[in-house]
Amino acid sequence: MSRWNVREIAFYGAGGRRRTLEFDLDKVNVITGASGTGKSAIIDAIDYCLGSKSCKLPFFVRTHAEAVAVQWTRGNADLIVGRKIPKSGSGTDLMFVQTGRNLKLPGTSEGLEGPTNRDTARALIENAFGIRDTDDPVAAAKSEKGRATVRDIPPYLFLSGDVIISRGTLLHDLNRPEKARDIKATIPYFLGAVDQASVLAARTLRQLEAALSRIEREGRAHQRSQSLLTQRAMALLTQAHGVGLTPGLPSPDASDKALLDRLASAAANSVALNDEGTSEARATLEEERRELVSELQALRGKRQMLRQTLREAAGYETAVSAQAHKLKLVEHLDLGDGRCPVCDAYNDAGKVMAEQIREALGIVASEVHAVDGMRPRLDDHSGHIESLIGSRYDRLREVETQLSGLVQVDEDTAATGSLLQERARVAGRIDQFLDTTAQDFQTTSSDARALEERIEGLRDQVDPQARKERLRDAENMVSAFATEMLADLPTEVPATGSRVVFSATPNITLIEPSRRAVLTMAEIGSDQNYLAIHLALAFSLQKLFEAVRAPVPGLLVIDQISRPYYPKGGDEKRLQEMDKDDDQVAMQRIVRFLFDETARQAGLQVILIEHAYIEEDQEYVAAVKGRWTKASGVKLIPSNWPLRT
Repeated sequence: MSRWNVREIAFYGAGGRRRTLEFDLDKVNVITGASGTGKSAIIDAIDYCLGSKSCKLPFFVRTHAEAVAVQWTRGNADLIVGRKIPKSGSGTDLMFVQTGRNLKLPGTSEGLEGPTNRDTARALIENAFGIRDTDDPVAAAKSEKGRATVRDIPPYLFLSGDVIISRGTLLHDLNRPEKARDIKATIPYFLGAVDQASVLAARTLRQLEAALSRIEREGRAHQRSQSLLTQRAMALLTQAHGVGLTPGLPSPDASDKALLDRLASAAANSVALNDEGTSEARATLEEERRELVSELQALRGKRQMLRQTLREAAGYETAVSAQAHKLKLVEHLDLGDGRCPVCDAYNDAGKVMAEQIREALGIVASEVHAVDGMRPRLDDHSGHIESLIGSRYDRLREVETQLSGLVQVDEDTAATGSLLQERARVAGRIDQFLDTTAQDFQTTSSDARALEERIEGLRDQVDPQARKERLRDAENMVSAFATEMLADLPTEVPATGSRVVFSATPNITLIEPSRRAVLTMAEIGSDQNYLAIHLALAFSLQKLFEAVRAPVPGLLVIDQISRPYYPKGGDEKRLQEMDKDDDQVAMQRIVRFLFDETARQAGLQVILIEHAYIEEDQEYVAAVKGRWTKASGVKLIPSNWPLRT
């Protein structure tokens, strides 16, 4: 046997009592009987022993049983998971996990081995099932989106009563918001589109991309700081030139380092280099300012015209595209066979009309092509104009700052009446700037190159495009399997003959055969259809899990396939108790599907919980592991078990 099946489930009561359910491996197992006998608690027991946080076992089980244990088997390997049952409230944290070969369930709950806490128990079960993880302890946190755990397996094991004929809930627990997030995040892993390593690599990639984004924001802030540094340095150098501390105005293309070096040199000069004053410097800067203002006016005019052109191009593009879309409606016509596209007759008028349509299509196609080719060039030119305007504004601010500095020099000189005193004042400003402000601006930027290289490497490992292709392939496989299986199950219109389309969102739609209408689950209608769809999907997923070797046990626990045909509740039902002959035939057809499909899939085990006892089907009768009827008095937990103390 290549997949995990359930061999036994044991409930332990006071005084050494034990109630054991035994199941055949790789086969269909049936438990029939009346309502209220505890049949549905089989799902709750398996789920509880898979590390569920809550205990959903019925009140009667809680008050009469002390513990429950499930024995899983795969070949010679065994896994026993036990857990104490609380009288009320959430599940207990204490669990028991034992792995080995040819193990046996203990006779009493005291014999359960491998006591551990729930988190460790879940990790041990995951290791046994093959839900492997890396050695990264941080990644072991359950909150990690996309990382699969054993708690993400139940949706593929259980067709519970609230799901099997549901029009709104596709998988077990998908209707619970706190579980839906994990199901949607981990389904690509179980479908074989990703592995745990790539999930963790994606987590690291998200962290590094966030870090790179932060560095880039810091870099932009640093650039803004550097821009302020440049403006202030140029203003000080202009003042220094105005009082004769440095020769010539600073070059607008000078680097920040060159500007700071010139400032340091100017501050160190105690003797004036010249007495040129500020007049020539102001004249030079005023001339540059006038040129910048004129250039900006011209650029703003170009920008306005370009924006108008872009708006007109957008409107023309919309109109041409709309016309092209309308004309595409006639593309299904054969315009070259000499027939009239209206009356389908061979005549000269038809030829002329066909030629006119063909010419119209050609003209519109060429116009669409022209618009498509022109728009990117217009966008590029617009970006270039905006860049020029930005750079000219930056330089204009620098020039105005320099001019303001020169004005301040003139005013200070006039106030003090001494050029030497003003030189000392400017040198003092430069010293203060170099000692304080310049140091604040000169922050060390983070080197993002190594981070970018790591991100590129992780992107290759994550490979979202390959992931998307693998996921699409898995969806197509499940869709094909489910379509084939749906044809083997009894359905009503519109499901009859329909094609199933499965997506990993997860979601299912049907494409009905007559008009190829796409139908959502809510539109399909009929409990019989919903039953068939859920069965087809459950078995299709199991078939894919076998093909991709997904770490999902080969188990389906199905709670009552007869729901569309019998009223709720009551005792065990026979086939003849169905009102309609068609329902009897449908029920037998579903039973045949279960046995045939289970036989076709290697390692698949089915536990069917039923009201129906189909004595007409000998294979069904042979598969019955218990008949818990009112007449027999047999229940999951015997009525004579004492209450827990």
